[in-house]
Amino acid sequence: MVFVEHSVSFKGDLKTAWEKLVDWKQMPTWDIFIDEMHFDGPLKKGSVGRMKSRDGHHYVLTVTDFTPLDNYSDEMSVMGSKFVFYHELKEKAPGEITMRFSITAKGLIAYLFKYPISNALAQKLPILMDNFKLQYEESLQQSTK
Repeated sequence: MVFVEHSVSFKGDLKTAWEKLVDWKQMPTWDIFIDEMHFDGPLKKGSVGRMKSRDGHHYVLTVTDFTPLDNYSDEMSVMGSKFVFYHELKEKAPGEITMRFSITAKGLIAYLFKYPISNALAQKLPILMDNFKLQYEESLQQSTK
């Protein structure tokens, strides 16, 4: 099994941070794994989307859990392995948001390539989350001008 987790904190508003997090149309602007993303509507439990990764592969994502203003999970299958992506936002103090992402992989690919997958995800997850944080903070600054 592969398990990678990372958290980042930033100043902001839980509602606007959540709206940015679940805006699948804008995900490719901050998610370094995604080149294109499409769902037939807003994210909710049971939503099925199609993703094109930056390396050109196409995957189907299914939202498996969705608790507005708190967390959501989605998953995809890759050659007999299941990858689960967990996204969480918490307001630790007024105006202080902590975002936590985790990625879990189980199955043959995860077993055979555990260390390379873990290392790659551990290096890239902080970059993805910093991208989100920077874009969120920039949009917050522009909206207060």
